[in-house]
Amino acid sequence: MFFGKIIQYLFLVFIGFLLILLVSIILETPATPQGEYHYSSFLRNNYGITAAILYLIAGLAVGYLMELKPWLAGICLILIFPLTALYEATVYRGSHNLIPVEFLVFLLYALPSLAGAYLGKWLSDRAEKTN
Repeated sequence: MFFGKIIQYLFLVFIGFLLILLVSIILETPATPQGEYHYSSFLRNNYGITAAILYLIAGLAVGYLMELKPWLAGICLILIFPLTALYEATVYRGSHNLIPVEFLVFLLYALPSLAGAYLGKWLSDRAEKTN
């Protein structure tokens, strides 16, 4: 049971990354930024209104369909952002020297997915009570 939950949370990290790729396809964002911030630039350039709406919808679906903790599910959906920042900070010494500030921004990125997950959980609980 515990192992199954971990797999579900890891699946959400993958889904979050796929959402960013979907936004890059929809918006036709170029995928070749240069410099030390290669991957994080790609992610950041694709996070906007479209991505926030997709994260809200994904959070809603996760909260409604999965028996996961909404706060952790919402964070897992955007976990690709801090993982990428940590990777680049490790590979390119001196880059990402404001990691704590970046993590605060990533928490702002997580708000749509968190709101969706909590709303989905609330709707699921409400539907369960009526049945």
